Parts: sequence; C-alpha cells; structure tokens
Amino acid sequence: MQSVHRLSNVHNSTVKFQIRDDAKDSCVAVKTSKARHFVTSAKRRTTRGDIKGVVMKSTILIALVICLACFLSGCGGYSSHGNTPLSQTLAGTWDFTYVSSTSGSATVSGTFTQTMGSFSASVALTGTCASSGMISGTVSGSAITGTLTETSPETISVMGTLASTGNTASGTYQVMSATGACAAASGDTGTWSGTRTAVPIGPYSAMVRTANRLPVHVILNLDGEPGQLSGTANFTNSACLHSTRVTGTQSGRHLELRGESGNDGSIVFTGTVDPEARNLILTSVVSGACQAESGSGTFTKMQ
Repeated sequence: MQSVHRLSNVHNSTVKFQIRDDAKDSCVAVKTSKARHFVTSAKRRTTRGDIKGVVMKSTILIALVICLACFLSGCGGYSSHGNTPLSQTLAGTWDFTYVSSTSGSATVSGTFTQTMGSFSASVALTGTCASSGMISGTVSGSAITGTLTETSPETISVMGTLASTGNTASGTYQVMSATGACAAASGDTGTWSGTRTAVPIGPYSAMVRTANRLPVHVILNLDGEPGQLSGTANFTNSACLHSTRVTGTQSGRHLELRGESGNDGSIVFTGTVDPEARNLILTSVVSGACQAESGSGTFTKMQ
C-alpha cells in the first residue's frame, strides 16, 4: 500500500521546465525539489521493483513534456529570440533588372558576399546614367533592405523579398538623391527582380564555329569562385592552338575568360551563363597566327 501511495504522488508532483534564451537554442528540464525528494524517499522505502517502475514512469512523463515544450518554444530552425526565422543568404552572383515607373529599365550585376545578415557587392550597371556602384544592406528572414550607391552619384533605397528557394528575389526601389548625370532620375520609383546564377565548375564542351575555317572542338575545364575562375582550354582541329591555361571572372550571368598560348597567340572568351550553369554561350576572339579561328559556340556541361 505504501508503494501505491508513493506512485500516486508522482502524478501530483510538479515538474518545472525552463527554456534558455541563448545562442544554443537549448531546452533544459528542471525538476523541482518535490520530485527529487520523492525519488530519494522511494529508494529508501520501497522494493527494487517499485523504484524501477516509479522512476521509469517519471522519466517517460518528463520526456514527453520536454518534447512538447521544445515544440512550442521553436527549438530547431529558428533563432532563440521571438521565434524569428533564420535569415537566408544573398551570397553568390546575381543579375537584377530595375524597371522604372517613368523611364525604361536597367540591369545590375554583381557577386554578393554575406556575413550573418549583412550583405554587400560591387556591381556593374547598364542602361542607366552610371556604369558601376556599390550595394549593401541586410537580410532578415526573407526580407531584404539595402542601399545602392552609384558613381554618378545616385543613391537608391531598395526593399524586397528573397524567394524560399534562395535563387530569385524581387521588390521595389526609390531614388533618394541624384545629381550630375543622374539628376533627372531624382525621386524615381519602380520595381526590381533578380536571379542568382550558379558558378560554372567542371568540364564544358563546344564546337566553335569560325568564319573561314573548320569548326574547332574546345573543352573548357573550370574551377574557382565568381571573382577568380581558372582552368584550361583544350583545342582539337585547331591549326595552332592546343592547350592553354585560362583565368577570368563572372559577374551575374556575364563571363569572361582569357588565355595565353605563347607564340601561338591568345584567346578571350566572353558571353553568358544560364542560371544553373549548364550552358555557356561564348564568343571567342583569337589573336596571333590563329586569329581566323575566332568564332562562337554553346558550351554544354559534360556529365
């Protein structure tokens, strides 16, 4: 009868749970002294079988409450402050199109870096009064807030949303100040949208069509980061090019590679990368003895 009485006390005892609000997002279960007193008393006054049953039932009850507390408090993919979703990232190379409410559109391309929730990038612009600029800002969850400062100068406030995939974004902008060549844009508003482009890594193959010679088979093997790509270009059916090392950069979907082949001349590839970096549409300009082999082709990623 004594053990039965003690067992009923387990269900009446109080268990208190404390959710620590720190960077580790941990959930800590703290039993009160009443529960601890019962277990100690049970060990002294009951049989081994009674203790085992009591402790096991208590443990199961505590574990269930811990799981429920963690679920309700947001343990997992959330920050420990106010159940705020963890920020996504803009890190990578992007192309944006800005559409003015009054004066056409412009493109902005660049490679973004992000530390915690803060991002920045040097960007190239086309179709606008400036050719380059800097953009910086923050990402909180999927919300983007930033400032684009062009060299003309022109300052643009940017707001938007990063898609759940992390590969597209869109929003609105407003020109906060503009002088010099950009003075006419002062006060302009509009919308923007952007697409992340993957980095071309691995081997790509193409038949480069030339104006006056047979097509040249080229294999590009690339590695690195958007701001510092490197690799090799190997040529088949070329009159004088065989293999050369290439280096280059990617800004948004725009790609440029340069290679030197000693006395055989040099080659420059320029063009675009599709969003998944499966195809490179490039034009080659060859100097030196093989300049007649300048041409263009679509480089497809080799499986």
